[in-house]
Amino acid sequence: MDRSHESGRARRRAAQPAIEPLATARGAGPLLTAAAALLLGVLLRLPTANFSGPPTQSDFNRYIFQHLGAYSDITSLWFRDQLWNHPVPYLDYALEYPVGLGLLIWLISAGSVDVMGYFLLTAVVLIGCGLLTVALVARFPAANPWLLALAPALPLYGVLNWDLASILLMVAALLALRQRREGWGALLLALAIWTKFFPIVLAPLVLLERVLQRRWRDALRFGAVIVGVSLALNLPVALQRSAAGWQVRESWLHFFRFNQQRPREVNLWNLFDRWGLTLEQINLFSALLLVGGLGGLALLLVWQHARDRAWHQEVLLPAALAAIAWFFFINKVYSPQYSLWLITLLALLAAPPLLVALFGAVDIMYFAASFVLLYLSETGNPASGWFYGAAMLPAMVLRETLILVMILYALWRIVQPTLPASRVNYG
Repeated sequence: MDRSHESGRARRRAAQPAIEPLATARGAGPLLTAAAALLLGVLLRLPTANFSGPPTQSDFNRYIFQHLGAYSDITSLWFRDQLWNHPVPYLDYALEYPVGLGLLIWLISAGSVDVMGYFLLTAVVLIGCGLLTVALVARFPAANPWLLALAPALPLYGVLNWDLASILLMVAALLALRQRREGWGALLLALAIWTKFFPIVLAPLVLLERVLQRRWRDALRFGAVIVGVSLALNLPVALQRSAAGWQVRESWLHFFRFNQQRPREVNLWNLFDRWGLTLEQINLFSALLLVGGLGGLALLLVWQHARDRAWHQEVLLPAALAAIAWFFFINKVYSPQYSLWLITLLALLAAPPLLVALFGAVDIMYFAASFVLLYLSETGNPASGWFYGAAMLPAMVLRETLILVMILYALWRIVQPTLPASRVNYG
């Protein structure tokens, strides 16, 4: 009997070398595909190297908008903030991003002497973040990393802004929380929040999930770490001492004031232009809708917990998609790179490929429409007004419709939290 058992183990060991190379090759597929996509996005921005005009943001933007798809916030802000002088965000100038991203921008600019070097160094960091995100997605049961690796959002938006850095932190936080590593999960989520701020909508959901399971100690640890890390990151630049005593630094407040005063862009609120809503009204209504949506989501989680005391932990992932998609849906600003957040969460849920493919097609439409409109506007072409109504608005309506479909899909996954029996590993 023992000999038979040993024989079986020996056969499994002998078969192992034949299995591992196949698994390794299949696991490398999404990473290689994502790497190629991200590099394509870098190549799209190479016209940056040929700019030789006055080193101002307006002159650079005027030049770069004439190369379709070559624009990047990364290079534009190099000229606006004169990063070749290596200024320190919040101390030397105001920045409309949270302190985590300000630190990243400062570290990269400190090692750069020209715009191309700064862009390429930033691209290396963001490509690394993108590849690590794909690798972490593959570690979730039943996730489909191919949905992220094949998404048009990677080449179109991977190096348009710095979102991939915060997305990596968010996914790492969700993985740590799944493994019940509350301290690490809270630390990573706090870093994600103070890099791009959107993940803040996940914090109350995590706390609620822990409370509903009566994991009081985990909830307390999670909340304490979130608050502690947030204070540690912000207080050094938020406060300054003057003759009048300690005061809040105006350049630190700029992030909040900028977003409050920022006009609405091409999104859901365009559909209400006929009512002549003011910016203050849009701010109020979007805030109320955000609170109401998150409150409704919380009630759904409470109901689901009462209905199913087993409380499958996978419910946190669809809740995350519902919360972030709702935030983007009702917000007055939707920057194109926000698609990266939605695609990543859809990949974690192994969402229907048709939904992801449709969203990818709309991404391409909106990207093309955005940069054609920028080109027409910068070159003074009178067709820009016509193009806005003929291309930009339809692409926006399709995008908002699909985001609403994502929200409904996430809500359905909350009330049907059990994973498929096959638990397929797409990695």
